[in-house]
Amino acid sequence: MIGFQQVIDQVLTYLKGIWIKKRYVIISSWLVCPIGWLYVVSLPDTYQSSARVYVDTNSLLRPLLRGLAVYNNPEQQVSLVARTLLSRPNLEKIAREADLDIKAKTAAEFDVVINDLKEGIKLSSTRDANIYTISYTAGTPALAQRIVQITLNEFIESNLGSTRKSSDSAEEFLERQISEYETRLKESEQRLADFKRNQQQILPGGAGDYYNQLKQERELLDQSRLRLLELESQLASAQAQIAGEEPVFGLMTPELSEVPGISTQYDARITAMQTRLDELLIRYTDQHPDVIKVKSLLERLKEERQEQLQSMSQVAQSTGSYNQFGNINQNPVYQQMKIRASNLESEIASIKVRVANYQDKVRDLEDKINLIPEMEAEFTGLNRDYGITKAKYEELLQRRESAQLSRKAEATTDDVQFRVIDPPVLPSKPSGPLRAVMYSAILIIGFGLGVAVAFVVSQINPVVVNYRQLVEHFNMPVIGAVSHRNVTHLQKVERRRMAIFLTSSTVLLLAYLFLMWIELVYGGFPRHLLGGLI
Repeated sequence: MIGFQQVIDQVLTYLKGIWIKKRYVIISSWLVCPIGWLYVVSLPDTYQSSARVYVDTNSLLRPLLRGLAVYNNPEQQVSLVARTLLSRPNLEKIAREADLDIKAKTAAEFDVVINDLKEGIKLSSTRDANIYTISYTAGTPALAQRIVQITLNEFIESNLGSTRKSSDSAEEFLERQISEYETRLKESEQRLADFKRNQQQILPGGAGDYYNQLKQERELLDQSRLRLLELESQLASAQAQIAGEEPVFGLMTPELSEVPGISTQYDARITAMQTRLDELLIRYTDQHPDVIKVKSLLERLKEERQEQLQSMSQVAQSTGSYNQFGNINQNPVYQQMKIRASNLESEIASIKVRVANYQDKVRDLEDKINLIPEMEAEFTGLNRDYGITKAKYEELLQRRESAQLSRKAEATTDDVQFRVIDPPVLPSKPSGPLRAVMYSAILIIGFGLGVAVAFVVSQINPVVVNYRQLVEHFNMPVIGAVSHRNVTHLQKVERRRMAIFLTSSTVLLLAYLFLMWIELVYGGFPRHLLGGLI
């Protein structure tokens, strides 16, 4: 196992080998650093302009109009526009507005301009807040500012334009669909109206009411037949009663008041007053004022009836006949039976007509029973088509109202607000190339390459720098060390080489520091000085 001291010794051996070959470091540094620095100095200055814009997607109208208006997702819309901002059509538009197409004489040169724009325009956004940054690097400050401003305008207009375009397209589509469904709805209504009209001619009441109508007609027919049977039974009973009753009475007494069948104009009033008196006596005593009043009226009516009967009796005695007072000889019960029988016969005739009418209706409905399933199926299909078409038509009308409300809301205040945080400014100092970084990198590469070459050469052509290498590589014991006899000469040579190395390295470091000072003070090497040097 290799110990820590052995590692240190090995590293020191490598460093001594590189130090011995330090001339390669000088050669490499002088070949790389001056050439590289001149190349960096000759690079043209670049100017970067940038702008930041905040996209506000929180509209105040959106929660108020939720359920009434239709809104697209503004964040997805802005993100889509950002991803498609550097598309070929947009880049061509930016190139033409910036007059970059004037320099392009051919299509190939114009393609180069488009590719440069695509690679130069940078669009980035923050993850949490909707803040987009647009930057571009150009050879002149004015061009960088102009490209960023045009790109910013295109970004804003593309978002607003896409919103209005999608709204207009949606309304146009809805209008076409509404017109189409309106035509279809009218056709469905006309077919349904024609069907109902033709159906009314075939079956009054409609196919949908056929079975109910047939049921009602049958029930009415059964009721009429039952009523006819009842009336016929009542008529038979009345006729049997008439057969067992005497039609007339004889004159039993000359006293007109005792003749059955004699009636006066006071009889009904007397009967009513007697009924009234009975009702009052049930509730009151004989001394009650109402009872006394009714009794008085009843007595007076009886007296007036008696006077009328006496007058009629005198007339009957003088003429010897009672015919002038009505059919006194006829039996009133018999007459009532005859009247009732006559009424029953009239009602039976009416019921027979009604039964015949119901029978005709039921027969007509039963004859059309085979047509009903076909008519119902056709009517159901027409209703279904009409219902579907009407529902879609009303839904499209609601969608159109929502679209119009959304468009009015967008006209009132944009759903997406763009607030420019940092407008593009004209850069006063070049932003690139990063010469300070390049100077440092070239210096490191120059010396690093020399160190690497020296290390490789020391390994290919090794030099023994101490006795330990003899022991390790040759496994030979070392008894002692003898110095060179011309040590002084060797020390002079070594000091000369050291002076050359330090002088070379110092010159390069001073040149590096000078270039860094110019870069920090002037922001770049002055072009007129560079022209004089070249």
